Amino acid sequence: MSLLLSRYAEALFWFARYIERSASLARILNVQAGFWQDHSSQENWASILSLYADKDRFTEQNGQITAQKVAKFYITDRDNPGSILSCLWAARENARLLRPLISVSMWSYINVSYNQMKSLSDRDLDASRLSRTCESIARTCDAIMGVTEGTYYRDAGWRFYQLGLWIERADQTSRLLDVKVAQVASFNGLDQTETVADMEFWKLLLHSFEAYHAFQRAKSGKLDPKKVANFLMFNQSFPKSLTHCIGEIQDMLNDLYMGYQLRRAAQCYEEVEMLLYELEAAAKDPHLHMRFHGFNDKVQHRLMEITNQLGTSFFGHADWSKEAEECESQSQSQTQSQTMA
Repeated sequence: MSLLLSRYAEALFWFARYIERSASLARILNVQAGFWQDHSSQENWASILSLYADKDRFTEQNGQITAQKVAKFYITDRDNPGSILSCLWAARENARLLRPLISVSMWSYINVSYNQMKSLSDRDLDASRLSRTCESIARTCDAIMGVTEGTYYRDAGWRFYQLGLWIERADQTSRLLDVKVAQVASFNGLDQTETVADMEFWKLLLHSFEAYHAFQRAKSGKLDPKKVANFLMFNQSFPKSLTHCIGEIQDMLNDLYMGYQLRRAAQCYEEVEMLLYELEAAAKDPHLHMRFHGFNDKVQHRLMEITNQLGTSFFGHADWSKEAEECESQSQSQTQSQTMA
């Protein structure tokens, strides 16, 4: 790949990730606002902070955890690099680099969307308006992805856009499942009798993935926690399940390797194959819910490794894993020398 193509490939990759992340975060906040509307305790909203490992930074900057403060932190706080406003800004900057490759409509949508986000006020984040605001943001992100889908030329760059989309979607699914399953298990355990409130919880969890109707088609009947978790992890026909996302990543890497002769995709492909093998084994494990966090932790590390390998193989990034190994080796050699001395 030329340096110019590498820059475009990376911009497309992160453009997709930032838009998908914004849409996912908007839906998570929307569902959280709906479910905890009358139960706005700190623990409930703290689960969102745990989802993105932001609790320490949030409390340092904002103090007490409240629904409106968390909503502002994740929607309009420009100082938070994980907020929707920050993500849309980053997506727009990547789109600016891509101007020679993208349609006028695609640039217009992302530019207008960012400016609309900047105009949101604290009033838009009030309890009475939060759900409507989040729904509007999610639909805006869907529109951006729809325009991209309908106008972007299907070349190698499209495969990098798709890689960003599917990696981010798999990451969000893994994170949300991990936190929500742990949250429910801490309340009353996955194997105990479900209450009406618990059933509503699982229904809203499916809605946060926009998976409720798909789940009912595949697993009609009672919303059993294990069935919901298994559906969101292993159902190959649902486009936000882990298995489906990882399969799409594999297809994109195969296209780059076979169709565009980008042989450096081989290392990433091997990592994806290992992850698919682990998912296949986990799908057959009847006791997976007992070690759910450990498994999701492995999935997260695999996705980070795939992203790092894409960076070193195609985007010109340093191979931090090799540098870390070299530093560790040098440190051990120095320790041995000092011991001998």
